[in-house]
Amino acid sequence: CKPGYFKAFAGNTKCSKCPQHSSSHDQAATICHCDKGFYRGPPSAPRNLISLINDTALFLQWMPPINTGGRSDITYNVLCQRCDEGDSVTQCEPCEPDLRFIPRPLGITGTSVAILDYAMHANYTFHVEAVNGVSGLGVAPRSLANVTVNTHQAGE
Repeated sequence: CKPGYFKAFAGNTKCSKCPQHSSSHDQAATICHCDKGFYRGPPSAPRNLISLINDTALFLQWMPPINTGGRSDITYNVLCQRCDEGDSVTQCEPCEPDLRFIPRPLGITGTSVAILDYAMHANYTFHVEAVNGVSGLGVAPRSLANVTVNTHQAGE
């Protein structure tokens, strides 16, 4: 590859142009370096995640992450587990498929979600992650905000 382009993996593929505000200075570059004053990375976890519940809906609200990774394309994913306590062991599995998220569980552009059709007398753990266009490209662990909700509280 010529300067200004890179190829992340060896092979019979085309060279890619370095992203905006980055460059490669050598031939055969495997990465592009950010220009001075610019950086890219995944965002930190959302802040101040809270839950509110009533007879018909469960609401999650949060604040944007402090660190956006130097990007403005932040969206949010809400991941759900239902945890049941057995003989001194808590077992968690993915939430039931009929749980409804409004607007949706993945790719949320706002900072809240409503959850409908949850089971009464259950423990749910929700994980909210902020993602941007470079999330998942690196090796950094996911930054999650977590909240556990006991639906015994509904209607009280």
